[in-house]
Amino acid sequence: MPIAPDFPQSPLETFTATREQIVLPGGASYLIRRDDYPNPICIWNYHPEWEIHFIPDASGFAYVGDYIGPFRPGHLMLTGTNLPHNWITPGAPPLPGRDMVLQFDADALIGVRAVCPEFEVLHRLKPLAERGIEILGKEASLIGHMILELHAIGHRGGLGLFLEILEAIDAAPEKRLLASEHFISIYNQVSDRRHRRIDQAIQILQSDPGAQMHEVAQKVGFEPSAFSRAFRRLTGMNFSDYSRSVRVWRARTLLSETQTSITDICFEAGFNNLSNFNRTFRFETGLTPRAYRKAARIRAKSLL
Repeated sequence: MPIAPDFPQSPLETFTATREQIVLPGGASYLIRRDDYPNPICIWNYHPEWEIHFIPDASGFAYVGDYIGPFRPGHLMLTGTNLPHNWITPGAPPLPGRDMVLQFDADALIGVRAVCPEFEVLHRLKPLAERGIEILGKEASLIGHMILELHAIGHRGGLGLFLEILEAIDAAPEKRLLASEHFISIYNQVSDRRHRRIDQAIQILQSDPGAQMHEVAQKVGFEPSAFSRAFRRLTGMNFSDYSRSVRVWRARTLLSETQTSITDICFEAGFNNLSNFNRTFRFETGLTPRAYRKAARIRAKSLL
């Protein structure tokens, strides 16, 4: 079973992650849910349970251990025990149901393979899950559709399909290992707070799009130069580009959902003058604010 070469790694660092508390439904072997984005639990996190993560339609950046790489629609990953991870879509508006999440206690299921030999597949997958894997090629889409079907079934009567998903991941001919062996060998989840602080910075920008970099850096406990480097490394964008995308997203929301004047929206979205707002908005969306509002109203009427 060939494994694609490792994706180029960022310089090795260790990061503090938040432990996600997962409670499996009573009597079920797995938990499956669909999460909106952003989401309070969509942060740099880890948990003892394995996770299969499928993103049908969005794009952004995936973080698994010391791996950082882009994801696109149809993205499918498996992460193992206590491997920290997060998926960020920079500057996006709210994305309902962005993430399909399938979580399960693999160690417990491996322990019962003597009486349920179907779970032998987890024993085979364990060395790959420790570093995290991305499933590539057409199999990712096929397995993704199986996950959507499992979500529709829920936790009753889905065990057979759950096992089929695991077997399909094991059999997929194209996989990419993610976190480096070195990271796995030294990872300590209490050694640094960098990911958590960048997550905080993103939350500050979402609530205050006009915040300046030095202000955000101070609030999350970074020197501006170190903050700038960390922000770009962990989001794939420099602070000014990310901040601009957040301000435009805020303006789009206000234009489509409120009657607020365009001048007031300019300042509420964090721009400091109307000409800069008009120029930036048109660059990002291809429309002037006035034309965008008109198009949004036409769309709203068509849905009535």
